[in-house]
Amino acid sequence: MLALQAKKHGGRACDLAKELDVPESGILDFSSNLNPLGTPFNYKDDSIDLEQIIFSSVDRFEQYPDNRYLELRNAAAGFTGHGVTFDNIVPGSGSCEILRLAVESVVKEDDLVIVPSPSSGQYRHIAGIFGARVHSFTSKEMLTLPKMTLERASVLIIQNPNDPTGELLQKDDLIHLAEMCSEHNTLLIVDESSIELSDPDMSMVDLALDNDHLLVIRSVSNIIGMPGIRLAYGIASRSLAGILNSARLSWNIGVVDEVIGTAFLSMEGGSDCEYLSMSRDLIKKERKYISKRFSGIYGFDVIESSANYVLVDIRDLFLDSARLTEGLASHGIMIRDCSDLFNGEKRYVRLSVRPRDEFERLIRTLDDVFAEMSREDAREKLEETIEHGGASTAGRGSCEYYPCHFTGQDCTFCFCPFYACEEERTGGKWIESSTGGQVWSCEHCTLLHRPNVAKMVLDALMADGDTDDNIRRAWKEVIIPLL
Repeated sequence: MLALQAKKHGGRACDLAKELDVPESGILDFSSNLNPLGTPFNYKDDSIDLEQIIFSSVDRFEQYPDNRYLELRNAAAGFTGHGVTFDNIVPGSGSCEILRLAVESVVKEDDLVIVPSPSSGQYRHIAGIFGARVHSFTSKEMLTLPKMTLERASVLIIQNPNDPTGELLQKDDLIHLAEMCSEHNTLLIVDESSIELSDPDMSMVDLALDNDHLLVIRSVSNIIGMPGIRLAYGIASRSLAGILNSARLSWNIGVVDEVIGTAFLSMEGGSDCEYLSMSRDLIKKERKYISKRFSGIYGFDVIESSANYVLVDIRDLFLDSARLTEGLASHGIMIRDCSDLFNGEKRYVRLSVRPRDEFERLIRTLDDVFAEMSREDAREKLEETIEHGGASTAGRGSCEYYPCHFTGQDCTFCFCPFYACEEERTGGKWIESSTGGQVWSCEHCTLLHRPNVAKMVLDALMADGDTDDNIRRAWKEVIIPLL
């Protein structure tokens, strides 16, 4: 048996809804890279009638589909343009199926497959199924791979734009890479699953028609905002497409997916249709807003993106990617923890571009998450302080922030056990946070850093009994008399 593990994906809204006991519609999902404009069936009043499309196909439910999928392939060819015909189209149930079909048709055990990094683990996973050795390179590194490496590789997979970074490679650079791959008999797979929401002019579809070593993959599911409809297609030369169509599973696409996909792909204008043009305009506008909004919040550094998602570096935030993801999830908001895409480094999260009111809800929720996580940290630190009697706490010799209040301060309580007390007589007060909400600031409260006060509070907290009861007693007996 193969030693494989299921790959992590975003979009597990059903699990979170069950955990929070809320309807799935109440979950705000920034972890899935969908079209923020909505579907082509509801983005404006005169959109295509989805119910009518499905209703008209009901009679076909009791029949096997035509596994040639001629109508769908013709629609995909017309949508793609550039002289593409149905003979160049390979239909599939999602981009992963097309990718797996191509790898299965080319790769032998111990062959070398080159995959992008960072990227979804799906590429490495699929290559591993067929016994390939996998090497990873960044997108920029792939453009300058030495000839020796290309000679050894059976397949090279590259994303444009990259997920999760949103980096979009220029077409001229990819043309050169395609020429090098063809010269060394290496199959180049360009995953363009999100390119219609980025810049279709960077697509390689026109080069695929006369190149037997180039396969371009397009997704329908994500660009129409309907991941429940599993549909993608490959564009390749007639020779390569013929091989892949012969190798693919019969009836690999269901009737509903087929008719919905055909309806969308038949929209006038193809990649330049009104729906996708409006989508790209919205994404560009909201992506710029996200970057500007996060630029005013300490700890959030948005990586420049050309896609319908952004990668955010939170290395300076007091939370790592796992805790931030967990904290937002507890409020019904899903983002993508990218630690599995960066060798376990808990530094990055990915957010899809969504309507502005939904993004503002995320921003407002950050204040709650920060407060909750701060209390958790304070509780852990408090328990450590009580356990060691204050002996293990940071101080002037070990803390980079010393003195945070005054020289000679006592650092037994780096995290206040009374936070947020909301008692302004301590010197604390409500201030506007960088997210626009209100947060309790202890900047001007020095009580717990007075050595005699710190000792009295610590003695009270170390007494026998419940910790919460001891905290309340310390507040009443030690702090209140000082106010």
